Amino acid sequence: METVVILDHDSKNIEGYKRMLEASREQIDCRFFKRPEDFVDFLEKNPVAVVISEVAIPYMSGKEVFDLVEMISPSTIRIAMTQVEDVSEILEVYNKVKIFKMILKPFYLPEDLVRPIQEALKYYKNAQAEELQRKNMELELEKLDLKLAELNQKLDRKKRKYTGIYHVALGIIRGNLNSGIHELDMEAGSHLSEICEELLKEFMHCYMEGDHKLDFYVEKLKKQFHHPENKCILRIQNKTGEDIPQELAPKIAYGMFLGCSLCRWLLVSYRSVLLLEKEGEAYMMKIFCQYPEKGRIYKISAEKERKFLVSMIKEVASSLSDHMVIGSKKRQFALKLYFGK
Repeated sequence: METVVILDHDSKNIEGYKRMLEASREQIDCRFFKRPEDFVDFLEKNPVAVVISEVAIPYMSGKEVFDLVEMISPSTIRIAMTQVEDVSEILEVYNKVKIFKMILKPFYLPEDLVRPIQEALKYYKNAQAEELQRKNMELELEKLDLKLAELNQKLDRKKRKYTGIYHVALGIIRGNLNSGIHELDMEAGSHLSEICEELLKEFMHCYMEGDHKLDFYVEKLKKQFHHPENKCILRIQNKTGEDIPQELAPKIAYGMFLGCSLCRWLLVSYRSVLLLEKEGEAYMMKIFCQYPEKGRIYKISAEKERKFLVSMIKEVASSLSDHMVIGSKKRQFALKLYFGK
C-alpha cells in the first residue's frame, strides 16, 4: 500500500484528519507529522506516494516543504492545503511549485479529504506505471542496440572475410574482368550485364544473409534449377560421409550456383550432377553437365557471347575456390572445385 503523509502543525487538525480517514484506513496508509524536519527525515528513508502539507507552517513555508520534496522524491504527488487567509502566499505556492491540487480547509465531510487523496493516489499509480513502461522500453531499446551492434560486427566480419570474392563480383558488374566485353554488341552486353547482376545478388544471399547449413542452400538450388518438365534435371549428392563445415557452406553453395547457372544460361535442356567428395583435407565439388546431341542446344546463339560467359564463370569460380580443374568431352563439360577450411 502506498504511503500518504499529512503535514500540519496543529495537533487538533491532525486528530480531525485521523477521524475522517478512519473508515478508509484499509485503503489509505496515512502518516501524520507536525514538524517539517521530522517529515523530511521520514521522506529521506521511505517512499511516499502523496504528501499533503499546510501552506503556512511555522519555521518553514509550504513552498519550502514542496521544494524539498521535489529534490528528495520527485515522483511524490504534492497537495497543498490552506485556509483562505493569505492570498499572496497561496499564489506563490501555485506559481513556483509543482503541485497536484490545492484544497481548502476546513473539511466538513470525510470525502473532502478522502477524495483528493484517492485522486492523487490514482495519478501516482498511473505515473509509476508509465515510468515503469518507459524504463522497460529503454531496456528493450538497449537490448536492440546491443543486438544491432552484434549484427553489424558479424556483418563486418563477413565483409572482411569475403572481401576478395566481393571485389571479384564487383569486377563482374563493372565489366572489368575481361576486356572482351567491349567486343560484344549492345544486346549481348546488356544480356551479360543482367547475368552479372544475378551473380552478385546470389553472392549477397550466400554470404551476407546469415549462416546456413548446406542443406538449406541445396533446397534453394533445386527450386531454381531442377525443372524436369522442361528437361532440366539437377542432382546434388554429398558423398563425403559427413556434414559440410558450416563456414564452407556459402562458398560451396555459390560454386554450385555458378555451375548450375552456366547450364541454365547456355543450354536449352541439361542434365547436371553435383557431387561433393573429400580429397585429403580438402572438400571437392564435381560438376558434370550433359546436353542433347540433337535439336537446339544453345540458348545463346552468338558463339562470342557464349565464350565470354564461360570464361567469366571460370574466373569467378577460380577466385572462389582454392583451385579448379576443367574438363570436357563431347556433349558434356565438367569442373572440379576444391575448398579448404
